[in-house]
Amino acid sequence: MPVIDFHAHVFPNPIEKALPYVPKLVPPGPAGEKLKPYLNEMTLRMGLGMVRRMARQFFQPATEKMHSAQVWTRHLPASARHGMDSLGGVATLPHLLVESTAEDLIDAMDAAGVDQTLVIAHPPFCTNEFVLQACEQNPDRLIAVANVPKGSDDPAATLRGYIERGAKALKIHPAADGEGVDCARYRALLEVAQECRIPVILHTGCIHNRLFFKDPHLGKVELFTPWFEAYREVKFILAHMNFHEPLKAIELCELYSNLYVDTSWQPPEVISEAISKLGADRVLFGTDWPFVGTNISLGKSRIEEGVQSGVYTREQADLVLGGNALRILKDSGRKEGV
Repeated sequence: MPVIDFHAHVFPNPIEKALPYVPKLVPPGPAGEKLKPYLNEMTLRMGLGMVRRMARQFFQPATEKMHSAQVWTRHLPASARHGMDSLGGVATLPHLLVESTAEDLIDAMDAAGVDQTLVIAHPPFCTNEFVLQACEQNPDRLIAVANVPKGSDDPAATLRGYIERGAKALKIHPAADGEGVDCARYRALLEVAQECRIPVILHTGCIHNRLFFKDPHLGKVELFTPWFEAYREVKFILAHMNFHEPLKAIELCELYSNLYVDTSWQPPEVISEAISKLGADRVLFGTDWPFVGTNISLGKSRIEEGVQSGVYTREQADLVLGGNALRILKDSGRKEGV
């Protein structure tokens, strides 16, 4: 059974973009001539790769501790929790300079034993075109997830175009967009998702971080109940399991059979409860890589922990780690009647 990460991102490397311009900065004269052999693009690229790998090793102990600490922030008073959310958002930024590209993701997948990953666009930081190209270049490893941004002239037609190019799911992120469930653009996208049978990855959770979210409250899972009612044929994946309040996501999944949860940012005990209450066939392995470090291995180990402790079986864990994703993606992009 393949292991499939249902929630990750990739970003352009801002440092790498500057490499072609570095040789042009070499000063004229004998000193500059001596530097030229060391400042060509190929040498710089190799040096940058080495530095980035060293930096990842340097960051790893800190990011592992941050992941471990994150699951306890939900127990803090609201004011303290909001501050930790903001701090966590800022803390992610330095690491994105050393681990965030498609190449980095594949390296992390190989290290963790992950076969395929769904890569989610996040305009304007990571455009649909960038994600589609990355997935086209790595068709056996990466699967594109479209995210149609505000300002699209015809959101439905735009999404159909992405599906034709290979996008297998749709991401909707009201908290980042600052638009609620009554948004006409979202409704148009959901109509296409239902028609084309593609799953919808829905950001859930009120994460008080204005750096990434225009209105954090729009991530509250209970706000999306009208969509769950209106689009019964759409498979909604509740990303992050509502983050600080996972029990609300699990309770909604008990009411609506078309809802699933992913495991990103949740500890083993919450993952176990979701499997116990919903069944293993409605829980998906997700990591939200590369935020707060790679830790794909950590996310995978949290699922394996349930097997080791006897809370659920090896077969159930295999469904979470990849079997469910295979089933959901099997007919994605195929219109009804086809």
